[in-house]
Amino acid sequence: MVASGNVELKELRSLVALSELGNISLVAERLHLSAPAIHKQLKILEGELGLPLYERVGKQLRMTQAAAVLLPYLQDILIQYDSALSALEEWKGLKHGSVRIGAGPSGCVLPTIIRSFEHSFPEIEIQVESGNTAVLVEDLHKGLLDLALIVSSDLRECSRFLLEAIWKFDLVLVTGPEGPTSVSRLAELSDQRFILFRKGSRLQEPVDQYLSSRQFVPKVVMRFDNANSIRDMVSSGLGIAFLPLWVVSKDLKEGALRSIDLMEGVPASKLVLIRRKSKHVSPSVEKFIKIATSRQVEDFPLMRRRPVKPERTSIGSQGRNNAYVGNDAGSHV
Repeated sequence: MVASGNVELKELRSLVALSELGNISLVAERLHLSAPAIHKQLKILEGELGLPLYERVGKQLRMTQAAAVLLPYLQDILIQYDSALSALEEWKGLKHGSVRIGAGPSGCVLPTIIRSFEHSFPEIEIQVESGNTAVLVEDLHKGLLDLALIVSSDLRECSRFLLEAIWKFDLVLVTGPEGPTSVSRLAELSDQRFILFRKGSRLQEPVDQYLSSRQFVPKVVMRFDNANSIRDMVSSGLGIAFLPLWVVSKDLKEGALRSIDLMEGVPASKLVLIRRKSKHVSPSVEKFIKIATSRQVEDFPLMRRRPVKPERTSIGSQGRNNAYVGNDAGSHV
């Protein structure tokens, strides 16, 4: 049966919420309706489409294959509708604009951009959500975020999202106050204890690539999710580690850590600013993107180990945005 066109947005919201929560009572709580009202909306939608959209599996309700096909389209419809209303209200002056941005480890990039943005547009509200990359990417996909600033050494998000800006950063090799600093080659560190990020971490990936390309197998004694935890272990003399410069800069200046300069250079990765693939962007988000893409790599002194001349690279879908990526000399991604 083909739908007759009588489906309402409230019914679509109920199905999308059910796919996320798996429970009608929880959906009712989220949408501020009664459980019978949610159940009725779902049955209306099933009747309109002529297909079952969910089934009970134990205590949970699971989406059917038909619902799985529909859901990405329904999510896009709801996101576009909500974005359209928000943009219209902003245009009519009924509310101040807002920008919802998710950020993982972003060093000095996000604070610098936000300060510049708030100076130029103090009336626009900035909402920042932190989280790991997988959560931020999923929230961006669902429309819960307007933008996300994440680590992506291989730019794998290109296929799903628009990359508005890219900034390269270094991971420097550091040791404690009593650790080795006179070595010049990676091979001389074969007996050293390495403290790394957990396997699969976005910050560990460029380190793994760097070590693998040099056929070096480190003696790994610890792994952590958090860069600050690794820094604390290294400063206590428990090993050496590759860490972003913004994490260790203060400790290097104060002598709590020392850097190990290798002839092979250092691993490098990228911070990327991404958004959903959509032709319509709210004026507030557009302003934020413009501020962000105007920042050059030298605006962020804690990104690169040594000063480099930036290269301008056009990457926006409309060819209007420019990011700044440092030279590759001495660095490997």
